Amino acid sequence: MARALAQHANDAIRAADNLLLGVAELVEEQAQLHDIDTTNLQRYLQARVENEPMLAGLSIYDAQGRLRVSSQASRPPHVTVSDRSYFQHHQFDGPSPHVGALIQSRVTNTWVVPVTRRLNDANGHFAGLVLASVKVDYFRDYYDEFDIGQSGTILLATENGALLVRRAQKEVDTGTDISQGPVFSEYRQHGSIGTAMLTSRLDRTERLYSYRHLKTYPLLVAVALSKDDILATWTSHAYQLIVITVFLLLMLGAIGWRLIRQIHARDVAEHELMLAKEQLEKLNIDLENLASVDALTGLANRRKFDATLALEFNRALRNSSSIALVMIDVDRFKQLNDLYGHPYGDVCLQRIGKILLEQTNRASDLPARYGGEEMVLLLPETDLAGAFAVAERIRLAIHALQMTHKASPSGIVTISAGVAACSPADGYQAAQLLQTADTALYAAKTGGRDRVCCSESPDTASQ
Repeated sequence: MARALAQHANDAIRAADNLLLGVAELVEEQAQLHDIDTTNLQRYLQARVENEPMLAGLSIYDAQGRLRVSSQASRPPHVTVSDRSYFQHHQFDGPSPHVGALIQSRVTNTWVVPVTRRLNDANGHFAGLVLASVKVDYFRDYYDEFDIGQSGTILLATENGALLVRRAQKEVDTGTDISQGPVFSEYRQHGSIGTAMLTSRLDRTERLYSYRHLKTYPLLVAVALSKDDILATWTSHAYQLIVITVFLLLMLGAIGWRLIRQIHARDVAEHELMLAKEQLEKLNIDLENLASVDALTGLANRRKFDATLALEFNRALRNSSSIALVMIDVDRFKQLNDLYGHPYGDVCLQRIGKILLEQTNRASDLPARYGGEEMVLLLPETDLAGAFAVAERIRLAIHALQMTHKASPSGIVTISAGVAACSPADGYQAAQLLQTADTALYAAKTGGRDRVCCSESPDTASQ
């Protein structure tokens, strides 16, 4: 803005100076100033002023400072400018233009900026001057078109600090000396162009100033925005950004809160699903146990035994290993139920089942209830002698229970057991192993009960 206003002021002064240069050349062509045709010259000056909106008037003065010709149709008599500084300047200076301090015109009675040029006679002596009065209002009206905020300012001054025009909230008298102000102090220290945050001496307002000295003429233009206006704009933008940011944060918070709720709901659902899965797995295990465990004795049931026998038999066949089977029957169990009742018989079976569980130490061994009072013991990777030893240990452990059975010759509950073992080969079936163990059990029963018999009775067989 400072650059644009400096260019505007420079163009206005140049336009006035160009007119002065033309008038000076026209006048100097005449031999004597008092011999010129003032009527035609006045019309010429009037035409020039009408075409230049910044001019208040054009005037010609002689060497004594008396008014000879003016663009004004009527002028006060005996007007002289011999006391003016610009007149005294041209008496001793060359033909260069001069821009003076603000004055009140004695012809138009308006405040103007005088722009003057010297007139010389044929011998080069001082013959007077031509004056262009530039309206102060021309600059003021132009400056009013700019937005400089509530407390901004625009000023135009001579380079020696005489104020010509100032636009601001607080009016200051035209012609005030501002040469000691902060703008001119900055100008003297840092050159013809600058920008600085300064506090005005005229109204004590802190502003951001930009100033420029005109390239051709001795004038300085400065434009300033107050710190409060700058910060007000920044504050307004900051509030807008804060509102937008808060709104976005609230939206983000709402979205985040909803997302967290969804994640929490998903976690709850996953946890419930996991619990349901665990419960289902537990139910499946329970169902599997119900399907594979005998409820009375806690041993594997017939279904579990059949499946495990097939599995272990095939494994023994693949590995060329031995597999053994012990079949157990409670001696005279029908008479036990008849004498003592079925509850006692159930207790008897439960205690025998417990003995079977206690006497099988390997995880692969499987004791099972085969049916009624019959029980079986599957012993993978066990030969006939090992199976016989396990069966005999079980028989003795049941003896040690000393459960009463008056129908038995020994007066206590006893068992008979048949043992079979084999190393499966092609063509040999699990059913054959089962049949062999059953045959051995039959042999134990027909041989007097309370004994263990093998498919091939070893010497260690006991009664």
